Amino acid sequence: MILKYIVLTICIVVFTSCGSSERVITDNGEVFEVKGDKFYKNGKEVTDALSDSRKDYISSVLERRLEVEEEAKKQQERIENELEKLKEKQKALKQRQAQIEDKTEEREAARENFFKVKKDLNDLKEKYGEMKKDGNLSLKAEQKWTKRLKKLEMKLERAELKINN
Repeated sequence: MILKYIVLTICIVVFTSCGSSERVITDNGEVFEVKGDKFYKNGKEVTDALSDSRKDYISSVLERRLEVEEEAKKQQERIENELEKLKEKQKALKQRQAQIEDKTEEREAARENFFKVKKDLNDLKEKYGEMKKDGNLSLKAEQKWTKRLKKLEMKLERAELKINN
């Protein structure tokens, strides 16, 4: 805390010693310009006309204003840093959302494929069952049908795995 006041006082001394002028408006509305150790009112030097307590008061008003400005600057920097962090988080969240949407689309496509393969398999089983029941299958034809059925069953298993992953 003391360090803060020391740094602030040094800043004020540096600002005032560099010939810069600071405008000070007192509580009763008087406007002074402070250049170094000199006080001006309406462009005229009034340093000698002011009492030491009045000079101290004007200097303290200036110090308080500079403190407030410095604090406002620090707050602004903090806000900007927080805003930057929030933007980075928002970007990360958007990327995550895009990944989730992609994964959802992949699962939906896998689900649709699963139901298509399942329907094809059921249709093929039904057709095979009818042909077998009618006795229209030779041994060679029956082997082809079982081979086709096994391929579709494996395809169905792969489609089911894609849904679950």
